[in-house]
Amino acid sequence: MTARFVYRPLSAEDMTTIGNAVIADVKARIQKGQNVADASAKPLKPGRNGHRGYPDYKVARGLRGIRDLVWRGMTMRSIRVIDARPNTVRIGFDNPQAARIAAINQTREAVFWFSPNNRQRIQELVSQAIRAAELVRVGKVA
Repeated sequence: MTARFVYRPLSAEDMTTIGNAVIADVKARIQKGQNVADASAKPLKPGRNGHRGYPDYKVARGLRGIRDLVWRGMTMRSIRVIDARPNTVRIGFDNPQAARIAAINQTREAVFWFSPNNRQRIQELVSQAIRAAELVRVGKVA
């Protein structure tokens, strides 16, 4: 005789909640100026030949002179849960221009998506959701 139990899969709503929490973690890491290795991102290129550089322009606008991917804010505001299905969530950019900016910046230095700390947080969130999943059916199998 054996016993059997079945958990419901994580719903699209559960995956959307997890996706939004991950997005918040990724945004916080990027805004601290960290890359996907949880290390400080490369510094922005300074001006040359007596001309101001990108960090100078950012500071003049009241922004921080670090690689935090904020100029207008469009790129960071565009990160969204694009698709959520049972047991799957897809995170991306809902604005094509922001997606292009992100792709260009990603070639300069990988800052988007998941660092080791982000991956650990994803595992924690999924584990919590699984533990909270309701038990669908318990029965004895002959």
